[in-house]
Amino acid sequence: MPKKTIIIILIAVIVIVAGIFIFLNNKKSPQPIGEDKTGNEIIGNEPTFTITPSEENSENNVYIDSQYNFSFQYPKDFTATKFKEGEDGDTILIQQKDGKNGFQIFIASFDEPGPLTKERILQDLPEMKITEAENRVLKNGIPALIFFSEETSLGKTREIWFIQNGYLYQVSTTAALDSLVAQIVATWKFEE
Repeated sequence: MPKKTIIIILIAVIVIVAGIFIFLNNKKSPQPIGEDKTGNEIIGNEPTFTITPSEENSENNVYIDSQYNFSFQYPKDFTATKFKEGEDGDTILIQQKDGKNGFQIFIASFDEPGPLTKERILQDLPEMKITEAENRVLKNGIPALIFFSEETSLGKTREIWFIQNGYLYQVSTTAALDSLVAQIVATWKFEE
């Protein structure tokens, strides 16, 4: 496997852990970069997404990412933030407006075909704790590896990792939000 890929995955895991820690413990709010179609401020440094009210469920908003061509629904009492991570990665944070609960999506370019396996992840990240790993096909037809892991600052986490269109997607949350994130991922759609 290319050394660059190993380094990118290792950096991604470090960024994810740091992002979750900052996400849950940051008291200073990022500056708004605009306003979405629901009247809420868009926060982050990457104005490549929009938020619209869901036509299917009045309790949800829709996150639409024009850079990676996907969308998903999430509860209206959550906010969306997107940040650039290095040269070829982004982190999307979806968190409750009170900042107590949420999840993140780390996206980085990936030069291998999927699907991901536990063995493949451990090849690059041998110290990562992976339990209850299952290969599943998401509602949108994409094969994913779904598993629990352990983070020092968060405890047990739910991880959903998959590859699509040359990118590695790592969805991470606390185990307590497992069922909510599963419902959100079920609404995930990639545009053609």
